[in-house]
Amino acid sequence: MKIVIAGGGRVGGVLASRLIAERHQVTVIERDKATCERLFEELGVVTVRGEAMDPRVLESAGLVAADVACAVLPRDADNLAFAMLVRSLGSARVMVRMLDDAYRPAYLLAGVRDLIAEAEVVVTKMVTAIDFPQLSASLPLAGGAAILFQVVIKPRATVAGKTITEVRAVERFPKECVFIGFIDADGKITLPDGNTVLQPGHTALLVTRREALAQAVESLTSEPPLHDPVGHLLPALRRVDFLAPLNDAEVERVARSMAVTRRKAGEVLFRKGDEGETFYILLGGEVALSSEGDQVVERVQAGGFFGELSLLTGQPRSATATVQGGAELAEVGRDDFQGIVMANPTIAVAMSRILGQRLANTAKRAPPARRSFFGR
Repeated sequence: MKIVIAGGGRVGGVLASRLIAERHQVTVIERDKATCERLFEELGVVTVRGEAMDPRVLESAGLVAADVACAVLPRDADNLAFAMLVRSLGSARVMVRMLDDAYRPAYLLAGVRDLIAEAEVVVTKMVTAIDFPQLSASLPLAGGAAILFQVVIKPRATVAGKTITEVRAVERFPKECVFIGFIDADGKITLPDGNTVLQPGHTALLVTRREALAQAVESLTSEPPLHDPVGHLLPALRRVDFLAPLNDAEVERVARSMAVTRRKAGEVLFRKGDEGETFYILLGGEVALSSEGDQVVERVQAGGFFGELSLLTGQPRSATATVQGGAELAEVGRDDFQGIVMANPTIAVAMSRILGQRLANTAKRAPPARRSFFGR
């Protein structure tokens, strides 16, 4: 598309850069010579030096053939004059950055429908960030009546591991709150359906009415109480050899990032080829790890752990994990797990040494065709 931008300041420059990256044909009108030269040198964008309220300058910028005209000048009076000239000279769609809401009636009379109220967007985003620090980002819609927001699904959140249908069936979850996408750890966006599972560590994108935001955030971020984390999880965590360098207080902090779940017999925790999203410690029961053809290569007993290598290396799972006869597990997501490792250099060193030793020992005693337990 051919797009003309009136104003080459901070907003105009960033807008031009983004549009050029999207392969649009962009022309910037700017009266300051130095700004024109900078935009041309840094972005390679075509610039026309002059007043955006001068019809002759607009014609030089090719406004007659433009598809879109964007007004981002520092004064509403100038943006309004530019918008009126655009409508008189061509058929371009007009978009305006409105600084003062008092100009809204004038813009509407001039036929401008695409109004971006800068102060409204900034204030609403700041207020939302203050009121809801759990959100990683938000954007007001429909003049602030609706909020587009994103929130990271924590491992211990009550919604973690549930499908969208199950979450929406919960009475306290607002019915007008809609899931519109998920972002995984690699930044890949997927569009959800009712069977989509809220995976720990993934970011959920939703939209809701402003008045329902608090209830939506509470539903998505609430966690069950941690039942005596030191008394229940400390002994199990102490059996994880690469956590040995931690003291009791540090181990308790690890416990607070973990979710304790009960899984039924036959439930598959992950399959070979899946992305590694969770590290597991088996508190009770048994989990079988199998390779091709459902051949069991290892049976993890209470006190054992698995799933750490995929989280550290980013490689897909090399085995399928299936619960045998029921199991109780302590689970931690990728972000929290990597945070534990990266925040404690002694753990990283111990983990590298211990895993290296195990890989070497397993390779010595395992037949050539058999996968290592720690290759999962």
